[in-house]
Amino acid sequence: MFRRQKAQDEGEKEQLLDEGETESLSDFRPLVVLEFSSKTTPVTREWMKAKIEASKKHGGAELNAKMVVAKDGEERVLLVSAPQERLLHGAEQMGLKKKYKDGSVRAFTFAERQNIEDYTESLEGMLTMSQSQYIIKVELDNIRALETENHIPGCSNPKARLYKGKSLLSRMVSCHLLDKMYPVHNPEQLKRLQHDWYHLHEPKQLMGRQPIETIRGYFGESVAMYFSFLGHYTKALVVPTVIGVLYYLFNESGRNDFVIFAVFNMIWATVFLETWKRTSSEHAYNWGTLGRQVFEEPRAGFHGKLGVNRITGRSEPVYPSWKRLLRIYGVSFPIVILCMLVAVVVMMIYFWAENIAKAKHKEENTMLTKGLVLVPSIIYSVVIILMNQAYRTLAQYLTKNENHREQSSYENYLIVKLVLFDFVNCFLCLFYIAFVMQDMNYLRQSLAILLIVQQLVGQLQETLLPYLLMTKRIKKGEKSGLDHVSKPLHEIPRSKQAEVESLMDRYEGTFDDYLELFWQFGYVFLFSAVYPMAAFWALANNIMEIRTDAFKMCRIFQRPFMEPAANIGAWQTVFEVMGFIAVMTNTALIGMSPEIQPLLEGYTTVQKVLIFVAAEHLIIFIKVVLAFAIPDMPEWVETQMGRIEYQSTQALKKQPDSPLETEV
Repeated sequence: MFRRQKAQDEGEKEQLLDEGETESLSDFRPLVVLEFSSKTTPVTREWMKAKIEASKKHGGAELNAKMVVAKDGEERVLLVSAPQERLLHGAEQMGLKKKYKDGSVRAFTFAERQNIEDYTESLEGMLTMSQSQYIIKVELDNIRALETENHIPGCSNPKARLYKGKSLLSRMVSCHLLDKMYPVHNPEQLKRLQHDWYHLHEPKQLMGRQPIETIRGYFGESVAMYFSFLGHYTKALVVPTVIGVLYYLFNESGRNDFVIFAVFNMIWATVFLETWKRTSSEHAYNWGTLGRQVFEEPRAGFHGKLGVNRITGRSEPVYPSWKRLLRIYGVSFPIVILCMLVAVVVMMIYFWAENIAKAKHKEENTMLTKGLVLVPSIIYSVVIILMNQAYRTLAQYLTKNENHREQSSYENYLIVKLVLFDFVNCFLCLFYIAFVMQDMNYLRQSLAILLIVQQLVGQLQETLLPYLLMTKRIKKGEKSGLDHVSKPLHEIPRSKQAEVESLMDRYEGTFDDYLELFWQFGYVFLFSAVYPMAAFWALANNIMEIRTDAFKMCRIFQRPFMEPAANIGAWQTVFEVMGFIAVMTNTALIGMSPEIQPLLEGYTTVQKVLIFVAAEHLIIFIKVVLAFAIPDMPEWVETQMGRIEYQSTQALKKQPDSPLETEV
């Protein structure tokens, strides 16, 4: 990506071609890279560089920036860094929490820096590299147009207009003037992380043991929270796997008498989710994200008439909520329902093909026709994956069209759309087999095929796709004259690092990963009564998933910006709702089983229904009791949070202008 005249070994001066002059980068360690598009003019790029370096009172960010010459001979790449003291002041302004020497985790202040656990005289090491990069990102996002600036200089695009308070970076992204912005990797830290994460040098790593604190320090809280949840879920699958395998091996009668196992799974799902809440609260406290509230700025794609934000007092687009609701309920959800109906039609085509295959087998009864019976289920499993992927693109478009101001609101509405469709697309055929056809053997066979085939295809995507992406990157780099592109980052000269990272694919976040766990969770727990081996296949898949995801994070994708997270967000609710649905499905399956029916002889249909409704409510009651019995937060975390709140109240009382002081 970048053209350099000369690059010497690490530790020596590195040189860049910059308008015929050679500049040393030995004292400049970039943290964030901005790549302008080829559409931008030198005037626009220099203006943006000046804004980044300008003081706060002049609308700048007070950061350091160096322009780098791109392969086409133009200065289109901007390397951004900042002195440690500047970053610490930024951490204070953002309300970043740090661990103090007294063991508490509270908001960092520069005046109290000597009381920080990681304090050093040089101020180095007090912030992780991911925190430093996040601070720079926030500072860049907060570079806003002054009253005198009404258009991006050097840009002829009519959409490039500005108004006082408008985020410059947001406008450049919406006008396609900025191609990429990403934080750079730390090769040595990355090398150590790879060794501890996906190189299986210890047997206990097979069961999901991961260096979560190291992952958090390198990639941030959001990524670390996902991998911690994946590890916690994987460990939770061990118990149902062992019990399910034993049931499967020693069920000599071959009957579907898995009543006790199904009840156990329904309760176990609650225990798993409640213990996860405790684990996530521990993470959130130690990481300083528990109870942290951040005011969300408008999304880059948010648009509307220019108005004034009632909270900040700044000028920003304002969009009426009634228009958004009209788009949600008048456009998005009718389309979602239509897509769900399409999924139903595809399901009926699958059953039609299945019946033809069964009729053929019944007529000829050969090995070939026996195998032919499985073909519709295998094809349908692949079709489900393809439909999920196609619908995901549509759901993203619909949610973007709803014009949500906050990113969190955008993600929540997107989750609702995806979960609704995926539930119908993945599970409706199983509900149809279970409660319309009432064929338990067919249900068990279909569940096994859907789960195994979808996980197999997913693993092929997880392993083959990274290889293809890496091969594509290597070929692209070699065509550009980059000889180091095939090597790990720690073997690449520092002067070439940004060039190689520019060719990496962008990491799109943990959204798809959670969605994959959602439908796997459904396959495992919704129909436990008929297929106890589901947990085994899920466990085997997740052990591989942890390693393949770790490999992609370290070798395939650009480093993502840290995103503070206190939990897994709306996904917690999604999994809990799935747990309650599992109670209803499994109770109904138990009631329909041939082993239970003889026990209900002499009862009317209404009485049978009432008995199983009562059983369902009893299990739900047990789940609710367990949810209350297992505190969401460990006692020590509650104590520390209470102590911090008490100290904050006492500090407020000591302020002379405090309302509390005035009342006294």
